[in-house]
Amino acid sequence: MKIPKTAPDRKKALLAVGVVIAVMLLLFCCWTLFVSYTEERQVEVFRDHIAASEADLGQVSAKIIKLMSTPTDDFSLAECDAYVREFAAIADYGRAVTAYHRQIIAADTVPEAYFESQAAYLRALDNLNRAFTFWLSAATAYDMRDYAAAEQNLARADEAWREYIAAIGDYEAELRAAEEGGEVAPA
Repeated sequence: MKIPKTAPDRKKALLAVGVVIAVMLLLFCCWTLFVSYTEERQVEVFRDHIAASEADLGQVSAKIIKLMSTPTDDFSLAECDAYVREFAAIADYGRAVTAYHRQIIAADTVPEAYFESQAAYLRALDNLNRAFTFWLSAATAYDMRDYAAAEQNLARADEAWREYIAAIGDYEAELRAAEEGGEVAPA
């Protein structure tokens, strides 16, 4: 019995190596395109969620602005009470809106370059939620005729509001850095 020749000739070996390299290059290109598409899609979803959050918070802001621009100098006691109840209702609604959007945006998967912008926006929502909570507490204290506590809660709400504004500034700077591929300069 004769053993067949198993050693491939040089041409076939080079062809096999060439095919393997071509397949590996094709797989690498496909993987790179897939990762790029996935990251672009993640950023698109993140942006959509931020836009929805800003739209909903814009509506809450419009309600607050409308209420705050109402002259209250000539209000009766009953009208003041109704005004504060409406303020409490808007604050409670604002808390629900910020909590909802925080949950959605925290669940977003984003590329590493967007981690800091996502964290800054979540921090902004946390601060805004605290402001709404303090506004609600101030309205509750007013309703209970505890005016000192109402003033304290309003002061805390103002501080939380300033922290919200600062966090939005951080978010915008981090977003710009992520889009430009750079880093935010330390404050």
